[in-house]
Amino acid sequence: MPEPHEPFDFEEEDEDPEIWDEFRWEEFMQESDKRNEKYSRLLNKYWDHPDRDIIVAKEMGWDWLVDALEAEKRGEIPEDDDPDDEFFYDEIEEGEEWKQDTGYSSSQHKDYHTLPVYKKAFQYGIDAHNLVKNLPEEVNEEGNEVLSAFVGSSMTVAAKIAGGFGMGFDMQSLGGNIANCKRGLAAANRALNALQIMREKDLIGQDVYIDFYRRGKEVRDDLAVYIIELRERFERGVS
Repeated sequence: MPEPHEPFDFEEEDEDPEIWDEFRWEEFMQESDKRNEKYSRLLNKYWDHPDRDIIVAKEMGWDWLVDALEAEKRGEIPEDDDPDDEFFYDEIEEGEEWKQDTGYSSSQHKDYHTLPVYKKAFQYGIDAHNLVKNLPEEVNEEGNEVLSAFVGSSMTVAAKIAGGFGMGFDMQSLGGNIANCKRGLAAANRALNALQIMREKDLIGQDVYIDFYRRGKEVRDDLAVYIIELRERFERGVS
C-alpha cells in the first residue's frame, strides 16, 4: 500500500486490476475527503479573483486542467478527447443493458431502493428531519447544533448505503462498497449519540426518545449485519 501522501494509481490496462479491500478503499476515501476540503478552501479564498480557476487548479496540482484553462484564455482550441472514449462508454451502456435483459445481477437486489436496510435507513432519515422540523422554534434555536448533527447523521446513513450499492458487488469494487457502508455505520452511531444529548437537554420527550432510539438502533444493527454479509462475500471471492 502506498504511503498516505502518495497518489493512488490503478493498474495499467494490460495488467490484472488490483483488488482493494475495505481498508485500502477507506484510505483512498480519506485522501479524497482531504482533496475535497482543500478544493473548497481554495475556491472560497479565490472566489472573486479573475484567474480563480487557473489558480485553484495550480494549487491542486491539476496540470492538465491548468494547460486547458490557459489555452482557453489564449483563445486556443484544445485537442479533441480520445476518440476511443465514446466507444468505451458505449460499451459500458451496452453491458448494463445486457445485464438488465438477461436478468443478471451481482446482488439479489437490482436497485438500492429495494434493499431492506436502505429502506429502513431512508425512512428513519426522513422521520428524523420531520421530527426536528416540527419542534417549537425556541427548541430549534436552543439545540441547533445537536439537532443539525442528529438530522445530518441520520440522513447520511441511507446515502452511504446507496453510494456503496452504486459502486457494485464485483471484487474490484466490493471493498469500496463495504467502506461506504462503514461510513454509514459511523453516521448511525453519531445519530444515536446526538439523540441521547437531545434527551439530556430536554429537547425531546421520553416517548419520542425511546421510539427514535429503538428505530435508530435497528438501522445501525441491520447495517452492521449487512456489512458482515458483504465481508463474507469478499472473503469468498464472490462477484
